[in-house]
Amino acid sequence: MNTNVIDFESSVRAGDHIVRGVAAEGQVRAIAVSARSTVQRAHEIHRTSPLVTAALGRLMMAGQMMGALFKSPDELITLTVAGDGPVGGLTVTANNRGQVKGFAHNPHAWLPLNAVGHLDVGGGLGRGTLTVVRDQPGIEPYSSQVELTSGEIGDDLSYYFAMSDQVPTSLGVGVLVNRDTSVRQAGGFIVQLMPGATDEVVDALEANVKRVSSITQMLEEGLAPADMLERVLAGMGFEELEVMPASFHCGCNEDRAERAVRALGRAELADMVEKGEPAETTCNFCGKRYVFDPARLEALLAD
Repeated sequence: MNTNVIDFESSVRAGDHIVRGVAAEGQVRAIAVSARSTVQRAHEIHRTSPLVTAALGRLMMAGQMMGALFKSPDELITLTVAGDGPVGGLTVTANNRGQVKGFAHNPHAWLPLNAVGHLDVGGGLGRGTLTVVRDQPGIEPYSSQVELTSGEIGDDLSYYFAMSDQVPTSLGVGVLVNRDTSVRQAGGFIVQLMPGATDEVVDALEANVKRVSSITQMLEEGLAPADMLERVLAGMGFEELEVMPASFHCGCNEDRAERAVRALGRAELADMVEKGEPAETTCNFCGKRYVFDPARLEALLAD
């Protein structure tokens, strides 16, 4: 027995992580995530209101799970929601290693609680579209778009899978926010029926999903991702295949910032050098500022 492997898995499961598995002898594919720290990090970076924390957190976790379904380590998925509600829109990018980044157009948007006393994510996003872009190096990016069905994220992405990928999917994501605006719970799951699934498996899965309580309720009960999948797939022979860490990760750097500054054009850069003004760019995802002083700008022009 390799104790190092056991120690590593225990460490991963102690924090934000993703579990991937199958059930019904491969007729069902499943994945679940716990991401309280990930969503909390986005809240701290963007100083989001509780409404936006919930909306952005849901989309980020969906991105983490969808990215983790990919086989290529270099493949990226970008989810963009554009709505007419006060949140305006959301953008999230994730890879297949559980890393995700995201931002909201209006991070401080606010609405009263909805009729059942929950954060009104659907009202915050309003009517609009969900765009999914899959980007793999060397291949033309694949993009598809659907109308928002509810703005609640989980329903919208389930609809996307049915319409664009034609894969029967149940996707649930939930974020619970404390009174001090910090993140109390965050998690979600995706279960998909594979081609050739029998009627018995379809009926069993539908019955299980109907019996499942809300995501945040399961998290409040102390259920980890593997536990959530055991409940959603009860009696269907769930088999865990992989566990991986999940985190907020931006990846912006000086080189990317320099490319953004170069895009201003020679005339504008020369004007800034002449006036002794610096150029500044800020990453939308993580808020990091990059400042290029006039001497650096002059070097860029010379280059």
